[in-house]
Amino acid sequence: MFLAKLYVPCESSLRNKIPDKITTDMINVQSLLRATGTKVFLLFLLVLTLSLWLASHYLLTYQNKEMDWEWYDIGGVQVTRTTDTHQLLFRRVYPFQQAVIFTSLTLDNRFDLFTIFRHSCSPDQAYHVIVNSDKGSTQQPLICDENGRELSFRLVMATPHPLTMTFDRQSVTFQPSHWALAFLKKDQFIQKNKHYFCTKKHFDACEYEWSRD
Repeated sequence: MFLAKLYVPCESSLRNKIPDKITTDMINVQSLLRATGTKVFLLFLLVLTLSLWLASHYLLTYQNKEMDWEWYDIGGVQVTRTTDTHQLLFRRVYPFQQAVIFTSLTLDNRFDLFTIFRHSCSPDQAYHVIVNSDKGSTQQPLICDENGRELSFRLVMATPHPLTMTFDRQSVTFQPSHWALAFLKKDQFIQKNKHYFCTKKHFDACEYEWSRD
């Protein structure tokens, strides 16, 4: 009678296989971590992109006055043209103060600063805004719109200068150096002299003819 011989792996063989298994397991764990890290990073990018898009959309549509606004620069200034006269407009939204500053040019090349505060109001009551500048402090009356949802006032300046406007303990600052205001004058000059600039292949002049007379 023959007894079947059982194979018992030697100690050296076991020592060789155990490190191989540990190495394989470590590689699998590292691959899993890399894959998980990539997914987390991509998810973070997706959330960040979506958040930036929502914030941008909110700022571009806030108190837009039925106009399509675009970003003019990374400083927060937005730009558009009126649909009737093609006049160039700048604006800046202050979401935390619920305010908007619009800037344009008058016919005689003065700067028209139109500020809106989103605030419930009544036409029967008086509202005022405090305007501070290097020339001192003044109080300006605010006009309540017909819907009773916003207050506004207008300042016209030959030369723009820094202003701080305070209403209901909320302040917004107008800093001319942040607005590229010289471009407003340049655009208006081009519009007034359309035929000259159009022949010089300045295509904005060809498209947006002066129509404010």
